[in-house]
Amino acid sequence: MPTSENTFHLGLTMAGAVSAGCYTSGVIDYLFEVLDLWEKAKRGNVQGIDQNLVPKHNVIIDAMGGTSAGGMTTIISTLYALKGKLKPVKKIPENPMENQNVLYDSWVHLDDNEEKTFKKIWDVDDLDGELTSLFNSKVIDAIATKALDMGGDVNDFESYVSENLPRFISKDLEILLSHTLLRGIPLSVDFKTEIARRLKNSPMHNTFEHYLVSHFKLNSGNPVNENSYLWFNPFKEKYSDKIKLSTISTGAFPIGLAYRKFDNTQFSDEYIKSVTRRVIFGDFGSENPDVNHDIELNNYPENYSSISVDGGAINNEPYREVGSILRSKFHKDENEYQNYGLIMIDPFPDNDDIERKYKEPKNLLKVVPAIIQTLWNQAKVKRKEMLEQYNHDFFKGVIYPIKHRIINGEYKGRDKNPIISASFNAFGGFLDVNFRVHDFFLGRNNARNFVQYFGCIPYDPDNGNVHPIHREWTNEMVEKFKVSRRGDERIFLPIIPDLNLLLEGKEPGDDKYNYTYKGKPKYNPSELFKLKDNIYNRFKKVLDKGFDSFGEKTEEESETPISDALIRREYRRNWFQRMGDNVKSWVVGKFKNPVKKAIASMLSKFVIKSILEDLEQMEVLDDKAN
Repeated sequence: MPTSENTFHLGLTMAGAVSAGCYTSGVIDYLFEVLDLWEKAKRGNVQGIDQNLVPKHNVIIDAMGGTSAGGMTTIISTLYALKGKLKPVKKIPENPMENQNVLYDSWVHLDDNEEKTFKKIWDVDDLDGELTSLFNSKVIDAIATKALDMGGDVNDFESYVSENLPRFISKDLEILLSHTLLRGIPLSVDFKTEIARRLKNSPMHNTFEHYLVSHFKLNSGNPVNENSYLWFNPFKEKYSDKIKLSTISTGAFPIGLAYRKFDNTQFSDEYIKSVTRRVIFGDFGSENPDVNHDIELNNYPENYSSISVDGGAINNEPYREVGSILRSKFHKDENEYQNYGLIMIDPFPDNDDIERKYKEPKNLLKVVPAIIQTLWNQAKVKRKEMLEQYNHDFFKGVIYPIKHRIINGEYKGRDKNPIISASFNAFGGFLDVNFRVHDFFLGRNNARNFVQYFGCIPYDPDNGNVHPIHREWTNEMVEKFKVSRRGDERIFLPIIPDLNLLLEGKEPGDDKYNYTYKGKPKYNPSELFKLKDNIYNRFKKVLDKGFDSFGEKTEEESETPISDALIRREYRRNWFQRMGDNVKSWVVGKFKNPVKKAIASMLSKFVIKSILEDLEQMEVLDDKAN
């Protein structure tokens, strides 16, 4: 029976990934597999496993959060768990388009059918209205709609959760998705003196919060206070619509994919105020953060609405938010063992090259992009997280792409480009289903190595250092699952014992260099050249829309009519200038279309060339193909 002593609580954070959601879903597939296998074995429901070797402690996932593709996978993982019957994808299907589970089907299949997803993102059937994105984003809607299909209605959600949710998932699971709002929430810093407080209008320092979190709670299947939380109930349209909107909007990669709109018909003003306070204090573990002074949102606009884009524009790894839930619920005194931990899944971890020389921008054309990069980096800086890593002693680990190269039985080092989805600025996974299959199984293999080796904590009984979850382990259990590291006399035991080791008669680390997908798939460049016209047409249509919208004149009444009149009088154009305007308009009209065609052709060539170069560096380009 779970107790505070024999239970370890986990939070999962899934970083932004664009098309590499296939990698993240592979990681989740393996984590859920080993947790489910372990739970079944503890109840004696797995043949071929010696019960004397089955550890009896518990691991429960209490919170999951993510951004972009990581946020979408967070939702899909929750839906997968709610379905009750887990079906891990252990082997590469002969037909990659065969249905497996919602993790695999959503991220490996994407929206492939008779027409491939990569072709669909260049379709122009979304450009009849406003120009909202560089790529056609209907595929994202299709993927979300398919994933959210739970196959029917459920009236008694509380009973459904109790009967179907795996034992390793908390019935009070909390789910966080991050968003970037283009219209910030106004915040004020009060500089009023005691005398100034008597004035009705006294200046204050104003700032804006552009970071929003969709904070869902499963709540054992019971409704929540909607002024503070969002109810995760995918069976009721009112709530599933909010889940879908949050899922799609967290993945709205800026410019590339269509932005989404939030307003108070989906998220009440009180909810947005409540979650904004949690964002500011960094405390998502309580409905109302415990602070000395509440934040007053006096300038909060009525009937608030905003465009939302990918949360990764501000926070691509919302691990502090997930960690705050765990700390609030489970943190103990500093001299006690902490019984919670955080695992981040990051397909594209940031690795700063300290040997890279700084190149100082020499002119304005180079300063401008440097400013943009500076603002983006500064928006994502994690000051509080850096300080808290020294103040909170709990388990933290990261699962990321790594693949070792073994050629003819000889070790050749790490693959410099282990994840194919990283190509084409992280959109490369859309290119080919076999790329996604490779990355999915790489995720599974990396998760296996993490669970068996890296996801371990010290076990040193001679010096009294034994975590409570390991105190009931027998010597046989310790011998079976223990690992060691070079230069350290201690041994380590896993938080999650991988009982596949018992079924397969293996030791931890036996499969460290063993990958389900051997090598890498090859891509025939002719498949890309077939889409040359599609890519060109998309760019041409986007340019058409862009030129048209740029030239539109609004009918709004001027706010500065006197200034406008003065400018018109001072710069009144003579007959010759007006004739020049007419000639210029004729020239622009005559040559605008050829110019747009030339630009579209240049852009399409640039995209194809960039993709081919990326694939060549990934060593997946089939140079023998015609």
